[in-house]
Amino acid sequence: MCGIAGLCDFSKNQINTNEIELMVKALKHRGPDDNGIWTEHNVALGQTRLSIVDLKPTGHQPMISNNGRYVLVFNGEIYNYKELAQQLQKEGVLFEPTGDTRVLLEACAHWGVEKTLPRLNGMFALGLYDRAEKTLVVARDRFGEKPLYYTYDGCKFAFASELKALKKVSFFNSKIDEEALALYLRFNYIPCPYSIYESCRKLFPGHYLIIKDKGCENKCYYSLKTAFDRRTLLNLPEEELINTLDAKLQNSVKDRMICEVPIGAFLSGGIDSSLMVALMQTQSKAPIKTFTVGFKGDYCDESKYAEAIAKYLKTDHTTVYILPEELWESATEAVDAYDEPFGDASAIGTYVLSKQFKKHVTVAIGGDGGDELFLGYHRHKWLPYLSGIGKWFPNSFLKFCEKTNDVLFSCRRPILHTQLNKGLHSLKAKHFIEAYINSVSYWSTRTNLSNTWFHENESLGCNAEQVSYLDLRTFLHDDVLCKVDRASMAVGLETRAPFLDYKLSEFAMAIPLNQKFKNHDKKYLLKRVLSKYIPQSLWDRPKMGFGMPLAQALRTSLKMDFDNLLKKDTVLWKYLAKSQVQRLWNEHLINAQNNELLLWNFYVAQRFLLK
Repeated sequence: MCGIAGLCDFSKNQINTNEIELMVKALKHRGPDDNGIWTEHNVALGQTRLSIVDLKPTGHQPMISNNGRYVLVFNGEIYNYKELAQQLQKEGVLFEPTGDTRVLLEACAHWGVEKTLPRLNGMFALGLYDRAEKTLVVARDRFGEKPLYYTYDGCKFAFASELKALKKVSFFNSKIDEEALALYLRFNYIPCPYSIYESCRKLFPGHYLIIKDKGCENKCYYSLKTAFDRRTLLNLPEEELINTLDAKLQNSVKDRMICEVPIGAFLSGGIDSSLMVALMQTQSKAPIKTFTVGFKGDYCDESKYAEAIAKYLKTDHTTVYILPEELWESATEAVDAYDEPFGDASAIGTYVLSKQFKKHVTVAIGGDGGDELFLGYHRHKWLPYLSGIGKWFPNSFLKFCEKTNDVLFSCRRPILHTQLNKGLHSLKAKHFIEAYINSVSYWSTRTNLSNTWFHENESLGCNAEQVSYLDLRTFLHDDVLCKVDRASMAVGLETRAPFLDYKLSEFAMAIPLNQKFKNHDKKYLLKRVLSKYIPQSLWDRPKMGFGMPLAQALRTSLKMDFDNLLKKDTVLWKYLAKSQVQRLWNEHLINAQNNELLLWNFYVAQRFLLK
């Protein structure tokens, strides 16, 4: 796991080595163990390294191919690199396969990038320079586990793992992209391909760019849409399906446990993380190190459930209890790690937990992707029923329901309040994609979706499987995976997600809906697998999610800061009515209504704009 960066000036000007040095320095937190820079006239590549596999100097980057033609910087892990090495050696490629970086580099040299990328099973972002063709290629993994930002002015190109590194180049334009800001207010994150800056873009998952002196070409090597559309549905008896799924999960977990440094797992006590830990423990002679974050006396504290599961599995468990004041002391660090507005408040808890985790291990296994692949969100259950039926209800009735929901549940049952509110918004939709967007929206800002993957899916039908597909295409990489990568890599901790093995994910997509969602039971098949390892009584409870004690913090620790932000004039007021935000704030302060999600979304954006 690393931080990577690169520069290419096709105006033939000599690269300023000071710029690549500053870029690499800005990424030191992602790779504290080693760093390197390679330059050649108008090209520069840099990397900071977190050593996980091939700890010897042979893993140093940037790495040059044996034939001297290619130079690689690489962030991530290739889990099938030993198989690829065997294939290369069978085809006569002579090299020492010391680690996944060397294998990846020689694979690109032998097969070419276009044929190598589809062969990779892993998480990655990379930059590869062809010294013969004077061509730079940057690429990103299938699901977007690893980030890659880039900026291109038609002559100069730069890329990096994080925006803070890109901002070090002389031609970076820091003008705010107001379209991206509106998208953030709508979705609580900035979706691909946007970033908060007009001059900078995120590379879509499953894509790569070819940059030459004649221009920049964006190509796709893996399309989740194509994989979904072309899948052949399985026809297996339930018990055989469960056993096959169990075996595939075991293989994926086994692959992701390979490393040369201490490893552990996040354990929330929910289905996904519990299953990951159970499968890890079956493959380990020593107790697996597991970690949970707890909030004493708070409704969103799940630590007691995680502790019960850890005790049953006999893991080496640690619960990190955090007081509200400690949590918000870390809030600034956590929010700043994203370099652009990112409103998922659970990022703070993920960051605090990662800091504690890093004291004991270097690699953490998590359950990310389980909800998206196996229908674990509440919207998978209710959205198909709500889509399109709102036309039968007058707007006056829907507004009455919204007010009733606010009065009854806003403060007493905030999770239920949020679910009902999103459901009522979805009822107003004219078609399925609009219903989905309403179900994941925060502020109702006008947004242009034409360049995002939301627009590409406007013809979808309406069932739980299509909701899951949209989550995989949008929410997973732009929210979930972004959150985990920045929060963990801010402290030099590598995270791995066994559910996102692409062979496992394609198997999951091929499972018929009536088996995956039997009796409308969310994550039915995962529950069946989990029950083989842990008694149902320890994990069978309503889904909570990784919540934060945010409501009270806004009334106490963050109150003064919030009051000050409300007084400032920024471009944000082009999209939000100050009177509306003030009203929501006043209601929240007197505990008349819990508006924590909208207020936190505003807080993060306004704070960013005033930095």
